Amino acid sequence: MSLLNRPNDGLVSVLVALRNGLHTYGPMSDDELLELVCPSTLGSKDMAKNTLSRWKQLGAFGVDEKGRTTPGPRIASLSIEDIDAFRTAILECVLEPENNPNLVGRQDDEQEASKASDLTRALGWALAQDPYTFPNNWPGVESLQNEQGVIPRILVNDTRWHGLVEWGLFLGFCVPHQRVGVVLNPAFAIRAVTPRIISSSECAAADFISEISLALPVLDGGTYRRVVEGQIARSWRTVMPHELSPSLSLALLTLEAEGLFQMEMRSDAPLYVLLGRGGREMRSVSHIVLGEGG
Repeated sequence: MSLLNRPNDGLVSVLVALRNGLHTYGPMSDDELLELVCPSTLGSKDMAKNTLSRWKQLGAFGVDEKGRTTPGPRIASLSIEDIDAFRTAILECVLEPENNPNLVGRQDDEQEASKASDLTRALGWALAQDPYTFPNNWPGVESLQNEQGVIPRILVNDTRWHGLVEWGLFLGFCVPHQRVGVVLNPAFAIRAVTPRIISSSECAAADFISEISLALPVLDGGTYRRVVEGQIARSWRTVMPHELSPSLSLALLTLEAEGLFQMEMRSDAPLYVLLGRGGREMRSVSHIVLGEGG
């Protein structure tokens, strides 16, 4: 099975319904949970059953000593109203090394064993592109993959493309846009991890970027990102070590505009260059200073 193959592994909405059912009514058998979120009167339970199976495998749900399904440790204590906290917990599940065997040295063609690897590869590839020109339809994405000579292919059909869009939005790696559909902007994901990677009111940009790459390894310098970049024969642009990709740069500018932090340029520290449309240099930064929203 594959997270991007929605008919097999379900939809975001099904995952949310399963979690809400357990939160509201407590641990229960799989049959009881599936009947709750997908009553027999509605028809087949296959979508709900496959979603539950996959997210048990990924650690979002567990099983207690009585054999009942329970919320996993990451989500058990979360308020049902705090959807952003739930999104963050699922983001952490998806990026766990144990859930990405194909990106941490365990090449396995068995879809069941690949866990979240297909989604993570797709995110790493998409976030390495220019978000200002990235196509927002399957024909355009398929053409871009072919132009770049990506092997193995990231997305093999429009079903998986739509899966990437849905999960990318939910996990906070892209945002909806009224005119173009979605924009590759990982601002939510970065906001979610910032409190645990900045321990004081400010830090060097180099330290911040390094910590982001550890917490979100599909972004610049991250282990998953480096694997995917090694599978691209003809990248749209070479991003130098002192440069930040346009998607990461866009996210940082978004968070600065929202007041999470300010980016400053000081003469006594290494500089990073933020890139914009087409790889154009926008500004240089050396420090991240938390704002009132940080």
